[in-house]
Amino acid sequence: MTRTVARARARSIAAAERSRGWIEHQEPASKKGAAINWVRRYREADGQLYAVLLTAYVFVTLLPVAIVVETYVYRDPTALSDHLVRRLSLRGPAATFVGGVITGAGSNKLGSALIAIANVVIVGLGFGRVLQLAYSRSWRLDVPSGMITDQLRYAAALLVPMGGLLLYLIQTRALEGRSSWIEWMLVPIWAVVIVAYFVWLPRLLLHKRVSVRDVLPGAVLTMVALVVMRVISSFLLTRWLVWYSQYYGGFGVVMALFFWLMIAMTILVVAAALSPALAERRNLLETAR
Repeated sequence: MTRTVARARARSIAAAERSRGWIEHQEPASKKGAAINWVRRYREADGQLYAVLLTAYVFVTLLPVAIVVETYVYRDPTALSDHLVRRLSLRGPAATFVGGVITGAGSNKLGSALIAIANVVIVGLGFGRVLQLAYSRSWRLDVPSGMITDQLRYAAALLVPMGGLLLYLIQTRALEGRSSWIEWMLVPIWAVVIVAYFVWLPRLLLHKRVSVRDVLPGAVLTMVALVVMRVISSFLLTRWLVWYSQYYGGFGVVMALFFWLMIAMTILVVAAALSPALAERRNLLETAR
């Protein structure tokens, strides 16, 4: 038994050494080298940690704002609750929980709005700060922080997507009951808006030390991944919410939403590590010419 364990351990160590040797011998300017560099930069940036932090900030800022805006757009909280339950095809604890949240927020609009605003004011700047750390570590840049101008950058990093969220919710309400082709016609416009935001955002937070050309690949990847996630959510999110609620009741809906948002935030951090990896490969190829 001891010999078997020793042989298995020796084989695993040898396999790990071969893998390490293969990785170290990849040409940095090659596609494989760029992919390895991408993974390295993501790990150096503590990508998963920042994804969790971003999820927490979105959960306590953008999500309450979205709920409050929906209650003002629809005005009748019961109608809004029924609309969301039908649209998501929810049932059981998930339907009860969502209905209770929407009805409660709609019945106390002023209080809900004040709480949402307080959340944004108190913790909202952390969203931009975390993104700045993720970008700076991915690019291996030392970016100063703590200045008043940085606080304004952090505020802009949150307020811009918040404005986009408000427009999307208003659009959804305006197009309700209309032909679906109108919504599909607007998809390319939203795609351009997303790319523009994720080109502008890293340049803002990194004090314009990276160019548009440098950050464009990450912005495009973010847009494509979020669009794919949106398509998947149309038939998977309901099952996700119901499945969690079967085991944890109403709290399961909170857990499901948190993990769903964490997937989106992970996309942001992964895409942030792509741009510097491709920029480094491009610089190496241009130098070799």
